[in-house]
Amino acid sequence: MRIFLTGGTGFIGRYVVKHLEKKGCNILLLTRVSKENIFSVIKSKKVNIVLGDLSDIDKWKNELIQFKPDITIHLAWEGIPDYGVKTSIKNLKYGLNLFEELAELGCKKIICTGSCWEYGQNQGKLSEDLPIRPSNAFAAVKNALYWVGKEIAKENNMQFIWTRLFYVYGPEQRESSLIPYIIKCVKEGKKSNLKTPSARNDFIYVDDVARAIVAILKKCNHSTVYNIGSGYSTSIQEIIKIIYSELNLQHKPKDKLIKSNNIPFDYFWADISKIKKEIGWKTKITIEEGIKKIIKHNSLEVIV
Repeated sequence: MRIFLTGGTGFIGRYVVKHLEKKGCNILLLTRVSKENIFSVIKSKKVNIVLGDLSDIDKWKNELIQFKPDITIHLAWEGIPDYGVKTSIKNLKYGLNLFEELAELGCKKIICTGSCWEYGQNQGKLSEDLPIRPSNAFAAVKNALYWVGKEIAKENNMQFIWTRLFYVYGPEQRESSLIPYIIKCVKEGKKSNLKTPSARNDFIYVDDVARAIVAILKKCNHSTVYNIGSGYSTSIQEIIKIIYSELNLQHKPKDKLIKSNNIPFDYFWADISKIKKEIGWKTKITIEEGIKKIIKHNSLEVIV
């Protein structure tokens, strides 16, 4: 099975590459990282590399034609954490251009990553059949990529599978992301600047996400949408408590933990019944285990 992968050197992509290799897939990875440095990023020398980016497909199109991908996993999204209009529209153009090229090449299946923000709903269980009400440019453009991509696929007899990711976390995530940021503040004894400490979100460990994407690749044979989340919500206050516990810190947290019997404004989680039933996937890593893995990884980095 020949898999073309964009975003394979990114936070999620590295884990996807690892699981694809375990399945014995033939991988072609699009990257801007030089061939001299790429294997220190993805920890493998079995992956085929094509240098380039989505802004100029013509520069590397011939290599893609020669590879003849059966399936494409499109993870790349340039500019994050910039979720503004200009960056989002640029990524929309990149994605649509890629889909059109893949259609011409006869690629049979495309798997793409969207966002839970597409729902525009911040309370309760979010299922795939809910109305879509994106509340920012990033979510609106992700949803536009889904709708137009689905039509391109339909006209060219391709399967188009869209995944809506919830709050992905794990080792090597950007330091500015929520959980790494809180860990850093706790370690340094600083008060974190949390705007909504009582919010509850669905946090999903990055390796669980990668397993879900690869399971979908192997088992899904029709165009559809899947949520990828843990299936439950965890408050930021709970995360702070877990971090203090894992670091064996006994002193009082500098972040005030708000106690309230009221449901906070942000209180939502993924309905993952569809992916469980159709793909047979479920999470393996709890939030406690995931945070422990991040702390251990960061400690090893310091030692090295």
